[in-house]
This record gives sequence, structure tokens and C-alpha cells, in this order.
Amino acid sequence: MNATGGSADFTAGGYIVEHGSLEPCTVVCTDGRAEIDRSEPDRCDFNAIFIRDLVNAHTHCGDYGLKVPPGLTLEELVAPPGGLKHRYLSGLDSKGLEDNIRRFDAASSGYGSASFIDFREGGAEGCMALRRCSRDVIILGRPISKEYDPEEISDILSVADGIGISSISDMDPSYLESVADDVRRERKIFAIHASERIREDIDTILSLDPAFVVHMCEATDDDMAKCAEAEVPIAICPTSNAYFGKETPIIRMLDNGADVMLGTDNGMLCEPDMISEASVFSSLVSNQGGDPGEVWKALSNASKLLNRTSRMEYQISERYLTVIPQRDKGNTLLSNPFRVKIERRSE
Repeated sequence: MNATGGSADFTAGGYIVEHGSLEPCTVVCTDGRAEIDRSEPDRCDFNAIFIRDLVNAHTHCGDYGLKVPPGLTLEELVAPPGGLKHRYLSGLDSKGLEDNIRRFDAASSGYGSASFIDFREGGAEGCMALRRCSRDVIILGRPISKEYDPEEISDILSVADGIGISSISDMDPSYLESVADDVRRERKIFAIHASERIREDIDTILSLDPAFVVHMCEATDDDMAKCAEAEVPIAICPTSNAYFGKETPIIRMLDNGADVMLGTDNGMLCEPDMISEASVFSSLVSNQGGDPGEVWKALSNASKLLNRTSRMEYQISERYLTVIPQRDKGNTLLSNPFRVKIERRSE
């Protein structure tokens, strides 16, 4: 089977993730397009779990070519403008950047994701580079100017699906308010990193009306409850957080009512492998005393968010089904996850 969606014909039985739970189904794939049926299969080439429109909720794809030395702090690695990542990106020419992006995009689809939400550095030019290199990406651009420039924001939003900001600690409050207002007027997505390195004021963050926030490792229970009350999901990246010695407080988030989405974060730290990230999530939840089955909700929440924005429904040209083959009777893993296109009448 081809991991990028050109799979051989097959009939698979198993379960599809629906509203965070597993429902029995049969998938028949013919000429690279899958139809989903709720009946039991007459025959079965293999068993699998299926996820419609699996979205990686948080990535930075431009730094995919950076090799990270051990021992760096979060600030040394990613804080703008002097962090290693930003120095690396500023030294890349357009070809080097696009090579990184294309390899990341291929890896993302190869691991079975339908799409990824990227916080794209480099202003409008960075967004245009990503748009050229990926047909399925959701782009949240990042301004370059240190002071609010409405023309720059307009240029970014003409290409991108919204704006993704580093954090309120890195920018002037009036700057952030102006950017958020511009995004809201264009009816696009505004998102922001929150309480990753240090706790940040959640009231200030939520006043910007973000579609979602990222990380929340240093957030209090009250902060998480306020996100839940405001219906603002939290995108979490457990593998990336662990690199910096931080344990993502997943159970506290869930216990406080927050919706959690799963992402892989920087390409320099993690492969865009959502199934591997899901395994980390499940282990962490189990260690924190929770139900590992919460992973199915986390894997489907980003798609729910994007469908509310109409991004996936109207602009992404294809819909994908992620196929996660399960072990057969001989206890042998059949293959790695892969994706296939969904037959339109099957949606």
C-alpha cells in the first residue's frame, strides 16, 4: 500500500472515529478512493481504525531541515528573534525553505494526515512559499514588523487562512489587539501560543478571541476552565514539550472541561507523525491516571474546529481517510498508517 493515498484496492473492517468514539464500519477502497459503509464486511483484507480528515493541530514546518543540538532551553531554541530556529530561518534562501517545506508536507501525508495547521514564520512571503509547496495546509501567518502594520497584515491574510502569534509575552498588547481585530474582520483564524514557558494572563489571551491556543503547560486549573467556558480548544504537543522537560498536563485540561487537540510542533524536533504522537498522548494520559481512549477525541477535535471555519469544506480540494492497520491473528503489524481519498458520496 502506498502511504500517500495511491493505495491498492482493499476491503477493510474495523472502527471509524466518530465524535471521539469508535463505531464499527467497513471501508472499500477502489482506484485509490474509499467508501465508508456501516455494515459488517463479507470479507476483509485486514482490520483497521479509520479517521476522517486527520489534522495535525500545530506545526512549524519551515525548520524541518534544522538539526538541533542537545541541551538548549525553550528560549534558546524558539524565542523570537534570537532563538536558534529564527536565526536558522533568517539564513535560509527561498530554495532551502521550500525544500524543507516540501519534505515536511510529503512526510505529513506519508504518515497519514489529511492536513496540518502551520504557524508560518516570514510574513506574507513565508505564507506564499508554504502555499506553493502544499495543497492541503492550513496557514496561520506571522507578521515580521515589530510595530503594527495594517498593510502587512492585509498582505498575509490575502494568502493565509489566519494569523498565528508566538505569545503575549513577545508582543505589545495594542499590537496584538489590532492584529486580532483585523483577523476577525476577515472572518479568519487567530491563534496564539499560551503559557508554554511561563504562565501568561489567560484573560488577556482570551480577550483576543482566539480560535484556539497552543501548549498551556504552565497554565492553572482556572486558566484551563476559562478556555473551556470560552469554547477555546487547546492544541498540545507532548513530545515537543517533553524535549524541554515539561509534562503536558492533559488530565488537568480534560478535568477542567477543555477540548484538547493534538499536534507535533516544530519539524526540527518531531516528525509530523500523528499516530506516534497519539501513542505518546495515550501513555501520558494513562500515567496521569486517565483513560487512554481520550486520544480519539484529541485526534478528531482539530477537524471539528476547521469545519466550523469552513476551511476544509470549501477550500481543501480533497478529503482523506487515515487508515491505521491493526494487528492480524498472527500478531503482525500489517503496515504503517496511510491515507486514501474519500469518495464524495461516502462523506
